Amino acid sequence: MPFNGFVEVPIDTLTMLTQLGIILAIGIIAKAISNKTKFPFVVLLIIFGTIAVSVGVLSLELLGNMPDLIRILALIIIIFSAGFHLKLKDIQADSKLILSLATLGVFITLFIISGITFALLSIPLLSAIVLGSLLSGSDTAAISSAETGGKSRIKTILLSESIFNQPLTLILPLIILDYLVKPEMAWLNAPKFFAMIIIGGIVGLGGAFWGQKILQVCKHKHEEIIGLMIAIGVFVIAENFFGSGIVAVAITSLLLSSAAKKETHFLGNFTEQLAFLFTIFVFIMLGMQFTFAELAALGINRYEIVVIAVALLVARMVSVMLISYKSTLSTIQRIKLGLISPKGIGPAAMAPLFVAYGITGSEIILKIVYIAIIISIFLSMIAFSFAKKPKTINEQRLEKKVERETKQKTIVPG
Repeated sequence: MPFNGFVEVPIDTLTMLTQLGIILAIGIIAKAISNKTKFPFVVLLIIFGTIAVSVGVLSLELLGNMPDLIRILALIIIIFSAGFHLKLKDIQADSKLILSLATLGVFITLFIISGITFALLSIPLLSAIVLGSLLSGSDTAAISSAETGGKSRIKTILLSESIFNQPLTLILPLIILDYLVKPEMAWLNAPKFFAMIIIGGIVGLGGAFWGQKILQVCKHKHEEIIGLMIAIGVFVIAENFFGSGIVAVAITSLLLSSAAKKETHFLGNFTEQLAFLFTIFVFIMLGMQFTFAELAALGINRYEIVVIAVALLVARMVSVMLISYKSTLSTIQRIKLGLISPKGIGPAAMAPLFVAYGITGSEIILKIVYIAIIISIFLSMIAFSFAKKPKTINEQRLEKKVERETKQKTIVPG
């Protein structure tokens, strides 16, 4: 309502805007530190989120229902954006390996993580299965942002795998949650699972077809907004027809990118910026789940950290070695592939749902997911640094030349 010539902003709205502004500021600071120190960006976001909530600067309660909306939008945008970094022709040579890692690999990883955490952490079997389902895939955002010296076969496989396994790693926890909330309807879970995949695939194909038509008709006008409409549109349509929205988004983005139309270049840059924005929100909000006092009260100890690290490494390495046994990858490439599987936006978005529904043991699950994301990103970044090809002498000379020219241009005559 008008107030002294100005618009009076409701207190709740102003509070939420303040919280969002602080989160963005923290994200930009974290990015600057990450660029300077090469410390993993996503890990910094989580740590800064925990620091901010511990000192009272941020609070999830002050954001109301907004975190749930942000997590869903983040999944949509990050998957859609990642599709623009891939072309079907780039993944065709390793398509069988990629699809195997994204399906069979997810189930192998789920069973191994569940088994190790159940046996060594003395948590209930159902909680261990939930953990296995949450940590069974790899994170698109972490892989996309990894500095690997440009495109490589390993990074292409990893990025493609993360896009294809994301739907499965979201559907499986939802099925388990559905069972815990409505156990009498458990017999519907199997047909529901296949229906979600099939319907999502059909909507994704339709989204790609009509998306290309719309982009062609618009001819460079408002393609960024159209791209956002397509991403959210296919997700909403698939979900309303009881399909998987993430499957629809993944298929649509890959096919739109592979159409090689001029219009998609600007669209790819726009969605990449949105993906960066939502990455900041999701991982800072993950850090905001606990204060340092609450983490201490939950009793995180070195034994748990070691067990989680071992479970992640063993599960990933066994999965990759079994599936890539007859592939054309060298032994070194297979080992590198087995060492890289960062967890991130999927478990960060899904784990709080178990807390929201009041599932027994959900706080422990959230705590372990928190630890696992940090550990997996650290392990993967170390492996990525070994996977990076060393620069040639000519490349190093060219890099130094560009740096000198850049410095000279920035000098202002006195």
